Amino acid sequence: MFSDVAVYNRVVMTPESLPYVVDKAIREAYKNSSVSVIIMPNNFGYVEIPDVDYASHTAEKSLPLPQATDTEVDQFLELVKEAKRPIFHVGSGIGDKAHLLVELSQKLQIPIAVAGLAKGKIPEDFEANLGTLNRAASKVGDEAFAAADLVIAIGTNFPFANLVYRSHYFKFVSVDIDVANFGRHHYLDLGILSDSGSFLQKALERSATIAPRPFYQASVAAMKDWKSYLERLMQKMDGPLEFEQVYREINRISDINAVYGIDVGDNIINSFRFLNFTPEKKWTISALFATMGYGLPASIAGQFAFPNRQVFNIAGDGAFSMVMQDLTTQVKYQLPVINIVTSNNSLNFIKSEQEDLVMNFSGVDLYEVDFAKVAEGMGVEGITVKTLEELPAAFDRALEVSRDGKPILIDAKITDKRGIPVEELELDIVDGEFVERISAGYQETHGQMSPEEFFATYDGQELRPITAYFKEYGVKP
Repeated sequence: MFSDVAVYNRVVMTPESLPYVVDKAIREAYKNSSVSVIIMPNNFGYVEIPDVDYASHTAEKSLPLPQATDTEVDQFLELVKEAKRPIFHVGSGIGDKAHLLVELSQKLQIPIAVAGLAKGKIPEDFEANLGTLNRAASKVGDEAFAAADLVIAIGTNFPFANLVYRSHYFKFVSVDIDVANFGRHHYLDLGILSDSGSFLQKALERSATIAPRPFYQASVAAMKDWKSYLERLMQKMDGPLEFEQVYREINRISDINAVYGIDVGDNIINSFRFLNFTPEKKWTISALFATMGYGLPASIAGQFAFPNRQVFNIAGDGAFSMVMQDLTTQVKYQLPVINIVTSNNSLNFIKSEQEDLVMNFSGVDLYEVDFAKVAEGMGVEGITVKTLEELPAAFDRALEVSRDGKPILIDAKITDKRGIPVEELELDIVDGEFVERISAGYQETHGQMSPEEFFATYDGQELRPITAYFKEYGVKP
């Protein structure tokens, strides 16, 4: 049952083979930077075996990474020259070379979309950082990618490629250190076996600065307005308590090197849009399997791994309910985690999916729980927040308690409003012009509407379709 998630998966057949199997598992885990699984019968632990020394060892040096050649980089630059609307799609393989990518982005006038696991590696305030794609995405990231005629993937193995890469025709360049990733998600026009740093440095050396590109300018302008929209929602000071203001307070009290355990559900979407990610911070999500109940154990692991850093657990009420008993672990080991529960009595991530289908809601309503009282019963100070006015004081108290070396929980009673589902935006070409529409599936359940009406539904009256920016800057198909 573990074969699809483990690089080494063995059942121990004899007690005598146990040391060898364990040693092999450790070696394979380090070699592949992945998971090893050993299944051992219970009775083997009571069998006496010969005391044989086994010592797993990891070499203290790295193997040389593949380097981009002049010919490969020149081929890449020729594809960029031919393109009208190129875009970078960058994954965690960018490592610590984001500064080179930013420089190349400006030099070649190519905006950047990031895979989820690369959040924070590209500076959030860089003008051409268009954010993430698909559902946990920025509006402009999805729109610009849908218009791209050249995609340059750098160090990314995008698990949702079939939902994004198949939306329209484009030429595709992949830069990766693993040849197995070439052509895995899209037909490959050019594969460059290289680490990101080598490729970017050589591309900078062999390229010339180009004139302002209309597609780059339109994307930057659209992203500026998208960020203004998000900021306005975060800074709202009246009305009911909503998730955006909770993230405002998380950002306000977060240390420069904070660690976040982010649970599955709407909090992934909201973290990608509102949490202030930086290279100094660390964060983790259940990126591939979307395992609910991930945030609390992740925060425990984070606090053990970084005992001198501030750690947050950010979870919805559905996810937190699955593992809330682990608050006792935080108390037992004196782990000063700041637990944030966004309570809306709903499995809202799933509810949103059902809302867009012709069906009745099923299994998404939750019973309201007083998580502050639950926390107190486990030895954790709990605070219930129901209004915007109560929010700052609650977070100030959380900061005080965590600095005193104790865990704390804030139960934020937010509304069940839905964040804007930007994945419903679609781009077509009609009579030689780009046209933006709302997906037919969404309109089937919500009624016919224009993009402007769609934006207004989510308090985004100031938002404009990217086609408006295309017209302003002269972007053509």
